[in-house]
Amino acid sequence: MEKTIKKNMSLYLKIWILLQPIIDLITGVFVHHNIPFTFGIFVRVIALLLIMIITVFVYHKKSALYVYLALSVYCILYIIGIVVYKDGGLFKELQGLLKVIYYPVLLFSLYSIKDEIKIELNTLYTTFIIYILCIFIPTILGIGYKTYEVTKTGQLGFFNSANEVGGIISILTPVLFIKLKEKKKLLLQIAFLGIYLITILNMGTKTPLLSLVITTGFVFLYLIVESIKKKQYKLLSAFVATVVVLVTAVIILLPKTNFYKNIRVHLDYLGVDHVTDVFQEFNLVDHFIFSQRLTFLSDEKYLYDQCGTYQKIVGRGYLDNGEDTKMIEMDYFDIYYHHGPLGFFMVFSVYCAVLIKLIKNRGKYSFERLMIYVSTFLILILSLFSGHILIAPSVNIVVVCILLLIAKKELQNT
Repeated sequence: MEKTIKKNMSLYLKIWILLQPIIDLITGVFVHHNIPFTFGIFVRVIALLLIMIITVFVYHKKSALYVYLALSVYCILYIIGIVVYKDGGLFKELQGLLKVIYYPVLLFSLYSIKDEIKIELNTLYTTFIIYILCIFIPTILGIGYKTYEVTKTGQLGFFNSANEVGGIISILTPVLFIKLKEKKKLLLQIAFLGIYLITILNMGTKTPLLSLVITTGFVFLYLIVESIKKKQYKLLSAFVATVVVLVTAVIILLPKTNFYKNIRVHLDYLGVDHVTDVFQEFNLVDHFIFSQRLTFLSDEKYLYDQCGTYQKIVGRGYLDNGEDTKMIEMDYFDIYYHHGPLGFFMVFSVYCAVLIKLIKNRGKYSFERLMIYVSTFLILILSLFSGHILIAPSVNIVVVCILLLIAKKELQNT
């Protein structure tokens, strides 16, 4: 059994990664039909438990066991605080706890066996394609769910969370550029690029488009440096021409997209005529740029300050007087204010330790590796400004795969 698992572990992980869009689709259907079963969390927790068991008892990684024990102690302390200081709502509090500890447990587990497994770039790209097509096809057919319930508009296929799916698409955007540079099946890749643009513009959210702009900027800088170093000015000219075509296409398509409509709706709601007018007042910036996250941050700080010493250290949970509190949707602050400095330390000590080791042991520099670094940069930035990256299992499974690719010596052929 042990030999069979070791031999096929990479295949199991590949199948698991490719199943993520399907799991999210089923979860979306369940939520929209008010089926009281958290399918996504259930399946992903079972998978995580199996990965933990395999890491310790098949690969015999004792260091992982120590991390599991430390996190278990924290979980016990957190639950004690909830039972003692809260009145009801234990299931909701446990659900929030599971989402937060999922990331460090999965990251350290797969990092511990990284030399025995193979995570392929092609697997992530295929997953990216599935997510895009699962939004694009329902949009074209006029079916599926809306990104927003009221006021704003957008299409999300049969997924439930725009923030989570948008986060996945955003951090996988650099992988698209890796495939474009390979020039394999170029016409097919260009066709998919068009589908990708139509999809993210009709989702109606800002994050995927912002990620595209950031990624394109890094690609542009890379090509400038490379073309000057190798005196390959045709390469730079070809890319500039491509960017011009893309920008022209976006300008033509933009007024007809949900993204543009939502910008107009938001500006009208705020009572301003132009985007530049938003920067005249703090409240306008908070509302338009941060979607009131700075206000939610202030509210969460107030609730945190009202807690006793035990809850401040271990975490106050997710309910206030039995009611859900609004998440800030800025992962670093959400983890701190809901799980205290102890929970924050437990999560980010694992995160930072693994990230530092990965960077120290990085492979040979290349365009592919640069794009993986851009994905990592997007992970760090989006975790701060848009959330749902580190505390959503559907997203952080992809995050872990991206991070582990940093340690690979070669990327292009994986």
